[in-house]
Amino acid sequence: MTETTDTPQEPDASVPEMTVVRRKRMRVSLVWLVPIAALVVGAILVVRALTSVGPEITITFRTAEGLEPERTEVRFKEVAVGKVSRVALSPDRERVLVTVKLDKSAESLAVDDTRFWVVKARVGLAGVTGLGTLFSGSYIGVDAGASEEGRTYFTGLESPPLVLRDEPGRIFHLDADELGSLDVGSPVYYRRARVGRVVGYALDAVRDTLDVQVLIEAPNERLVTNRSRFWNASGVDVTLDANGFQLNTESLISLIAGGVAFANVDDEGRAEPADAESRFELFSTRKAALAPPDGPAQRIRMVFEQAQRGLVVGAPVDMLGIQIGKVRGVRLMNKEGSEKFPVEVTADLFLERLGSVRSAFKVPAGAETRADALFLKRLVDAGMRAQVRTGNLLTGQLYVALDFPPKVEKATMDANAEPPTVPSIRGTLADLQPQIADIVARVGKIRFDEIGKELQSTLQRAGAASDGLKDTLASANATIKLLTPEAQRALVDVQKTLTSAQTTLANLDRNVTQAEAPLQQNVNQALVEMRRAAQALRVLADYLQRHPEALLRGKPADPDPASLSSETKK
Repeated sequence: MTETTDTPQEPDASVPEMTVVRRKRMRVSLVWLVPIAALVVGAILVVRALTSVGPEITITFRTAEGLEPERTEVRFKEVAVGKVSRVALSPDRERVLVTVKLDKSAESLAVDDTRFWVVKARVGLAGVTGLGTLFSGSYIGVDAGASEEGRTYFTGLESPPLVLRDEPGRIFHLDADELGSLDVGSPVYYRRARVGRVVGYALDAVRDTLDVQVLIEAPNERLVTNRSRFWNASGVDVTLDANGFQLNTESLISLIAGGVAFANVDDEGRAEPADAESRFELFSTRKAALAPPDGPAQRIRMVFEQAQRGLVVGAPVDMLGIQIGKVRGVRLMNKEGSEKFPVEVTADLFLERLGSVRSAFKVPAGAETRADALFLKRLVDAGMRAQVRTGNLLTGQLYVALDFPPKVEKATMDANAEPPTVPSIRGTLADLQPQIADIVARVGKIRFDEIGKELQSTLQRAGAASDGLKDTLASANATIKLLTPEAQRALVDVQKTLTSAQTTLANLDRNVTQAEAPLQQNVNQALVEMRRAAQALRVLADYLQRHPEALLRGKPADPDPASLSSETKK
């Protein structure tokens, strides 16, 4: 075994020596921890405040009524999304500048098409709104826009928008001839239930119509189809014409604020809902709206020889009880070579209302443009004539009837004339007046005085015949005394019989004498009444000749004697 011994080794000169340097530690006092923590917390709060504050916008209004800095809120769907920070006048002092600080969550509201307005208590046709502001104060309402372009300067609305962008429903356009009593906020009815409102109107100068915009609220917008008919339901629809007296209204609100109503025409199949922004015609009445399709109008001309008082523009024209048109004009004509002035009546006929009667007519080739005129010519050749008839005995209004009267003279119509002339016959009223006048004249010719005199002479001759019978009986009694006893006995019985007859005749004569006075008195009274009746008939005949319209309207009331006497004293 070999032993090893540890001997110290000399350091290697090639390895550098390492020097350990000890650093001095910095000592921080605990007092500095408090401001450092406060600085960190403040920085966090500042960052949070900067990240939570939204954009600052400016809104201009005409007045600052109800707006207060640091108090008035900005609300979207009744959620506070900002607050008014400052209210000042514009440099030109025409507007009010309202500075609003929006929340960070509402920065998407500061876009180009966002609308702002002041919400406060308002009373209008659409109802009472903003009653809650009486207690909480006014605030600024917001209708969020859909634009992606930011904006910080807005012009506020002076009144709330009629339709919000997120309001469910559809807007439709109605073409009307006149606005009537409609206004913004007027209700829209379907089967007398409110389903929408009028949201605006404007004149269309290109089409010369009035464009009325209505909003049908969800889910009722599906009720509007391509077959829907709209009409003006404003106020009370009172019609007094040849068709009689009609009264129609939708609701009590429509009496004040007006209104629009619509209905769907009953037809086979169900129509699809109309698209938004669809256009419809606004009719003046329900009857006009629900009438069958008119189609093109055919203008006709009719000439009547007698006066047509009571026939006015708009009077109906019907054919066998079906209204197919209306009167367009009534005027006098100057007939050459005659001192009479016929009445010319023009009317528009909508022959498509006749349905299958019109569609079954075969139009000759090349005459499509004159199809309605040729159809009328065929009816005239078959005996159709125009006649004015009484439509309402109360008002005296007339209408034109196209009928097929029996035993009329043959006539035809020129289908190429503009407009074609339909042959006419005298009206029923024109025939009635001469007949009444003739009856009155005949009654006036009766000689009631002579009839009374003849009746009196007949009664006198009856009394004379009774006296002659008495003389005859007396002569017979004297002759009986000169006969033989047998004859006398035979005649005694005859005498008894005659005496009994004489007694009977005497009683009859006495009864006749007693009854003669009241009978004659009654006859005289009857004659007086007949004279009065004849005189009244003469007065009636004279009055009807001067005022024939009294048959329908009646005689006007006599003036008050008290008013006449007061005027005479004055």
